[in-house]
Amino acid sequence: MAKAELSTEIPSAPRQAPDIDPARVTLQYTGFAWREYMVIVPAGFVAADLNEAPEAWKKVQNGSRNALRKFDKLMIVAYDESWFAEAVVAHADHKSVILAKPRITSLPSRFDKLFETEEYRVKFLGSGSYAVERKRDGAILTQAVASPELAARDLDRLYPRKAA
Repeated sequence: MAKAELSTEIPSAPRQAPDIDPARVTLQYTGFAWREYMVIVPAGFVAADLNEAPEAWKKVQNGSRNALRKFDKLMIVAYDESWFAEAVVAHADHKSVILAKPRITSLPSRFDKLFETEEYRVKFLGSGSYAVERKRDGAILTQAVASPELAARDLDRLYPRKAA
């Protein structure tokens, strides 16, 4: 009689997509029949989650003023702006949203180099914000600002000034 082999592999849990923050859902246009929104998804949200994780919209759908309805049009942008998707809401209820055939477009990576010195660098934080990062430990040292130029100014201010 052959011995039954036991598998020692632990089945991995399905990946949990991060919830979409209602504060990152912005009304672009409202008409008589549908509305258009721009949605910035959180870090860790991947394009595949648009089809595979309808429950990621639960915070948006749970009493938010921007709760989505059928036929609303969405422009969904990745947190790091590496891709965006255009989609129409096919179904929406109080805890989930199902999108009809999202069209995903990859965006090119940055072509302009962000300012840096030997100790610090300007870092893109996603969704249009920048800050100064210390290279040796990755610590963010300044508050987020809206442009790389403002972050470069903040980086410059980290160095002591010579007395006149």
